[in-house]
Amino acid sequence: MILLFSGIVLVKKQLNIVRGTVPAIESMAFLPGNERIKPFMLGFNTTYAHYLWIRTVIYSGEHISGDGQFDWLIQMLDIITRLHPHFHEAYEFGGLMIPDLCNNPDAARIILERGMNVLGDRKWNIPFYLGMLYYQHYDDHERAAAYISMAAAIPSAHQRNLASLAAAFYNRAGREVDALSVLHFLYETSENPDVRRHIEAKILEFHKNESTLID
Repeated sequence: MILLFSGIVLVKKQLNIVRGTVPAIESMAFLPGNERIKPFMLGFNTTYAHYLWIRTVIYSGEHISGDGQFDWLIQMLDIITRLHPHFHEAYEFGGLMIPDLCNNPDAARIILERGMNVLGDRKWNIPFYLGMLYYQHYDDHERAAAYISMAAAIPSAHQRNLASLAAAFYNRAGREVDALSVLHFLYETSENPDVRRHIEAKILEFHKNESTLID
């Protein structure tokens, strides 16, 4: 997705240079005001959401290479995720880009929380982005740890690193017992031998540090 996005930005920039033009004032007539339009789409709301997604990627590319203003980005992603609640890419984009491009972590949080309701037990990215949002923008290590623990519980190639990160955030929040509980839970539920070995080592390290403090 990021490669596609970068490519669109580059192509659009080159076209503007070749034509010697500046993008005209854009019309958002294609953007519904809210999801109440769904009954009038006769079941094509997911198709229209994909169309809006293409427009959103192009819109973002134009403004990144242009004026740096993203007045419509939040509304575009909000409508896409309302019309197509299972559209994972839109949540990913919103969680990563809205805080930086729009300086609005609250909007990113609301969109990601919507994603948690429908995809949070299947896609590790969504709880991970929420966790990092709470860490980076709200300085809330406890909630960051809780969401990253959820991400670590979802089978993926990243379970090992997510488990370590969740435990680290719990430690920073002064929740050592919860940090250890996360590690034990992940050890017991993981079916990946490498993940289990890694987590076992983290548990032993945790107990070793604890004993050192007592001594």
